[in-house]
Formats: sequence, structure tokens, C-alpha cells
Amino acid sequence: MSKKVQRNAPCPCGSGKKYKKCCKVNERDQMVASGHRRDGVMHALTWVSDHYTKETDQWVDQVWLSDISEEQRSGIALADATIRSIHDVNLLEYLVAAGRYSDMEGEDRPLELILNAPELTLDEAQRAYLKQLSERPLRLYKVITCVAGESFTVSDAMLEKAEQITINDAYASRMLDVEDVVGLRLMQTPAGWEASGAVYHFPTEYLEELGDLLRAADDDAFSATMIHFWLKLVAAHV
Repeated sequence: MSKKVQRNAPCPCGSGKKYKKCCKVNERDQMVASGHRRDGVMHALTWVSDHYTKETDQWVDQVWLSDISEEQRSGIALADATIRSIHDVNLLEYLVAAGRYSDMEGEDRPLELILNAPELTLDEAQRAYLKQLSERPLRLYKVITCVAGESFTVSDAMLEKAEQITINDAYASRMLDVEDVVGLRLMQTPAGWEASGAVYHFPTEYLEELGDLLRAADDDAFSATMIHFWLKLVAAHV
């Protein structure tokens, strides 16, 4: 685990100032900006779910749970409350990132419906962040280092020689430990990379099977393959 910089220690940037008077101020500003973007995303996810309840329910049945049996659906419904909360965030994030409402006239993409809704009063930073959801892929990552409440470093678990990416993300870092393998959608921000909010944890004993499935999937099927594998683990209360 990475060592946390103490408030009164010299700033690692080499400015000669104390950490609390230098980069910690910038980190605080970045956390405020990140929280603002996340608030916009969560507001948008709630809005689309509330305004298009019937269409969302149909998408959940036909796409999100497309190969999930009735028994497995019951297992998901009975999962631990914390897992259910993660499930609901993952579901709505994927709906906005890649979803389309079937049998709907006109614009059928939830993302565009959100962006075209003036009542949401999203600012440019929030709109730009939402647009990235459809542009950034859901990938499988291994956690290399983690400082809870601050940052974590990952590398692509599907590549033998993968670049290490450090993510300054206070929220996601509290959900992760070193050696975790997780599905994440990484988003570019003015301060660097952060996770979109969706997190898919995979226990070590299932990684070989998951890896085989993902290597056999093409780019279009990669996200759905990962999600449906995770849903079956949730259903089994793994």
C-alpha cells in the first residue's frame, strides 16, 4: 500500500512548501470538482429512471437480465443491501452508457434524453462527463496500489504488459484493496483519471473462467459478457 503524505510534511512536488499548503489544496479543489460531476451524473441517472420507468423496466428485462434465469433474478433481488446498491448504480450507469429504449419513437438513447432535458440544468462539466460514458470502455483492471480515501493504481488485467494508471478518486478507492480485480469505466477529467462510479468486483477463484469468456468476446460483447458474469455471481451471493 502507498504511504500517505502527512499534512505537515514537505510537499512531494518539490515546491519547498508544506503539503497542506501546496498540493493538498489542489487535491481538495479536485475533490470538490469530482463531487460536482458525480452529483450531476447521479441526478441524471435518477431523472431518466423516474421519467422513463416503463422503458427502463423493459430494458432491464430484455438487456440487463437478458440471459439471467428467474431463479437467478430472485437471487439478485435477495442480495445483501450493499450489493444491491452497487448493482443499481452499475445498472443505471450501463443504461446511460450503452442503452437504447426499444419500441420508442424518436430519440431512444437515455444519454441523449438526459442531455436534451433542460430541467436537469446540467453545466458544461457535468454534460462533458456524461458524454464520456458512451465513449470510455468498461474494462477489467487489477488494483496495484491503493490509498483509501485518496487514490489507487490499476493495470489492465487482460494485457500481459499493461500501463499502470493512477486514479485520484476518493470514492472508488474506499471500495478497493490491493490485488482486487474489478470492472471499471475510467473517465478523463482535468485532474486526470477517475472511475465512473460503476464497480464490478470479481473473486479470485472466478478470474480464470471470466478471462476465458472475455478473450472469446469481441469488442461489442466485452461489456455485456463481463456484466452478465458478475450478475450470476451476485445471484449466487458469491
